[in-house]
Formats: sequence, C-alpha cells, structure tokens
Amino acid sequence: MSTRQRLAEPDDNDDQADAVEPAEPSRSGRTAYRRGSANPNGSTTALRADVLGALGVLKVATADQLQRLLRPRAASNTVIRQALRDLALHGLVASDGNTRNRHKTWRLEGAAGLDAAAAVLGMVRSEMGGTARGAGRTGAQHAMAVNETVLAFVLGGTAPGAAGGVGTVRSWSTETEFLLPGGRRKVRPDGVWQAPEIGVPVLMVEVDRSTMAPADVAAKFPRYRELFRTRVRDNDPALAEKEPADRTVHWWRRAWPGHARPGYPPVALVVTGAGPVALANRQQAVADLSADCWRGRWCREVRDDNDDGWREYDDAVPIVATTLQLLAARGPLGPVWWRFGRSGRHCLIEALENPNNRAAYDLRQAAREDEEHKAHQELMDSLACIDCGDVPEEESTWEYGRQGQVEWTRRPGGRCWPCHQDREERLEREAEEQLEAARTANAALRPCWTCRGSIGGKEGAKLELREEARPDRLECPECVQARAAKDLGPLMLPVPTKRELVAALVSTPDDPWWEVRVLHAKLYPVRDRKA
Repeated sequence: MSTRQRLAEPDDNDDQADAVEPAEPSRSGRTAYRRGSANPNGSTTALRADVLGALGVLKVATADQLQRLLRPRAASNTVIRQALRDLALHGLVASDGNTRNRHKTWRLEGAAGLDAAAAVLGMVRSEMGGTARGAGRTGAQHAMAVNETVLAFVLGGTAPGAAGGVGTVRSWSTETEFLLPGGRRKVRPDGVWQAPEIGVPVLMVEVDRSTMAPADVAAKFPRYRELFRTRVRDNDPALAEKEPADRTVHWWRRAWPGHARPGYPPVALVVTGAGPVALANRQQAVADLSADCWRGRWCREVRDDNDDGWREYDDAVPIVATTLQLLAARGPLGPVWWRFGRSGRHCLIEALENPNNRAAYDLRQAAREDEEHKAHQELMDSLACIDCGDVPEEESTWEYGRQGQVEWTRRPGGRCWPCHQDREERLEREAEEQLEAARTANAALRPCWTCRGSIGGKEGAKLELREEARPDRLECPECVQARAAKDLGPLMLPVPTKRELVAALVSTPDDPWWEVRVLHAKLYPVRDRKA
C-alpha cells in the first residue's frame, strides 16, 4: 500500500495517525507539508510538540507569542495557528477568549492536554498545574504580561546592540506553588527561571501590572523569606555522626544546587502597566516597604575608630527590579536591573552581587589603611635625620627615660636618636672645653673689685661664667647678683684725674684697674652717672 493510500484511509486512533504522518514536503523546495486526515492543517509533529511544551509552561498564550517564542524567524504565525488547530482537533488545546488586542488565547485542554504536555516536557502530571480554563474570557492580562517577560528572557533585547537571551522556554515554570511551613499557606511566584549556565541556579519572578497597592506587592517578599528559611534533613552519610541540628540544610539548596552567593535565592520584580515615572516611584515604594527582607544585618568591627561597617546577607532575600519595557528592549543581561539597596541599574549578574558586603568593607578598610600608611610614610620621610639621612620607623620617633617619661621626640629637620646622642655628647665636651678655657682666661684677668676672687666666679658655682669675661667687667657674677639684690646700681670706678692722665703719658700707672677706669670713663661720662 502506498503512502498516499495510507494517509487517505481514516484512522480511529489519532496517535497512530500522528505517528504515520510524513515528514517530507509535498514537492522539493516547498515548506508546506502534505495534509492528512489526522492533522488536516498540515502541522508537523515537532511543531505540535513544541506548542504543547510551551503551553505546558505558559498555561495560556496567543499564537503570536508562541510564534515569537518557538519560531522567531518565521514571517508570520500561520504555522503556529495550523499546529494549534490540529491540536484542538485532537482535544489537546482549546481557546476560550481573546486579549484586549483581539488576539485569540490558547490553553491546554483537560487531562489529555496536560498529559501530552507532561510527556513533551518530561514531567509528571502532578507538576503541571492547571489548564488556566476561563483565563481568556477576561483577556488573560496578567498571563500575557508574564509571557512577555518570559519572551524577553528567552529572546533577549530588541534594541540595537542589546544583549541576547538566555535559555529556552523549558528553563521556566509558571504558577508553581510552594507550601509554607505548616502546610496551610502557599507562595506562588509568577515564574521560576533556572539558568545555572550563567551562575543563576534559580530566580523567582514576580510580574506586577500596577493593579495592586505597593504594600500588597511588598507583602509577598516576607513570605519568600519564610519559605527560604525552611530546612530539611540532610541525608549526607558524612553528617551521620553530627547532632540533628547540624544535619539539616535549606531545602532550596537541594532543589537548585550551585548557589555561590550568601543569602537566599533572588527574586525579580518586573513592573508594567504605567508610565516611566510612575513605575520608578512604584519600585521605590515597594523597596521601602520591604526593606526588612532585603537590607541584611549591619555589622562592624569593634576595633575600628570609624562608623563604617558591612551587611551580612545570610538571612536576606536579594530583590532586583526592572520594567517590562526595559527588559524587552535590553534583555535580561543588559543594564536594566535595580538591586534594592544599590544605586543605578546593572546587568543581572552584577545586580545579584550583594551590595556593601564584607568584601566591599575590606576594600574600603584596605584603602583607609593604605592612606594611613602613606600619611605615616610621608611623616617618616619628613623626619629623616639631617646628619645620617636615616628614615625612622614609627616606634623610634621618640625615646623614653626614667619612669616612662619622654626624654626626646624626633622633629622634622631633626636627628635620629644615635645622632642626637652623639651631638649632645659633643656639645657637652665642647661646653666643658669652653668652660676650662673661660676659667683660664678669667683667672688671668683682674680679680673681682668687690671680693677679690676670680672675675668668672667660684668654680662649680651655679652663676660661674662659662665664657671669657668682657674687658669692662668689674665683679664676679655672685657680687653682681648681691649688688642687684641691694639695689645699689652698677659699680662705677673712680674717674682718672688730669694728673693721672698726664702721668700715664710718661709711664704706665701702677694700678691694675687703670685701663678699666679709663674705659669706664669713656663708657660712662660723669654727666651720665648717678649722684
């Protein structure tokens, strides 16, 4: 029997008819396929499987969305509509409404549709969720926004030079329910995205169409944190001997292994349905209302003399936000994500890095220490010894004497301690030599007018002159002090008479004070002397 005869014969079993559908074109160079009675619209088995898988993930979608997702290079969605009509003939999909733009919405139909999609996706029926029956009657506005979010992740940005997409539709699941501890409350993200190939084991996605109050949106994040806090028993044999509390692990680490960042799995908030300013204000309002979930715990070093510190994110939910318009234009890897707690927008991987963490603090602390070391080194350089050029260490800029008293401190333009000691010893020797020279010179000079002792004073006395006495000096330091204490005024020698001056022209007077008397007469004339 020929292939054409087999296709012409009716078959009661749709699956069998589907299995014998030819995969070759009707004529070389054409893309239309022969139509059989089982699939009269001419769709291929591969395309129908792709449509079933996409509807199994998205739950409800339009032909245009399925075309962009599954066959983005196709000129129109004709082949997608053909596949949908063929699947509808088999009772696997159905349409029960239109979007506001008059696009027909499609969904899986009943248990048969769920089973067929589960077989394509390699999942069990219980993991598929519902069929979104009746969603199209109201336009499925929320589902359409979720689908556009998935499309932006898979296809990447549409703007020139935008980043490409990541993963496929099978990297997603929607309307997945997670039970909170106690089993009575649930967390149901709009989408769950897995991209371990780029370092994101899982990302929970919430799509907000600006129809809820910001407080209601922010109230979802504490439930995420409560969910992520749940711990389960770790069956690792290496932990068998540990205490029960040490043999538990967060359930999400077992479900999605590979998390390398501190904290819980991230949550993405995609907002739409309003203008840019309103959406920016909405993101800020949600961030302020949910700060307790994402801010982290503040820590600081007690030894630090500043108020700087860092945040620990072991019990925090990383939250990133963007608008659907930005996401569709730039793609998930473009600079579209605002991480709550940071400024500016970043690509997804950068946005997921925890802000102001211990690593950032260590960098700031290292910069401060470098600055302090630089300032200290500049100070040390300024303290270079003017004698030997030695640059001191910090602990050698001062010297302690008895009972911990600072005897000497190094100053800019000064000397190091050894050079300082050498100089002090040299100055002491020079002072002693100067004192001995002064004593010798003063002993050879005339005696004190009052006490007849050395004009330099007694040796070792506190007031002893340490330099050679001036030629006009008449008394030793002790006598000068005693005269001042009695307020007697300065000592004035008798003025030479005319006879003595004339006699001095012939021969030197026999008076050791003659030269001083003559000098005093010149320095202190009679009219300037006190009566």
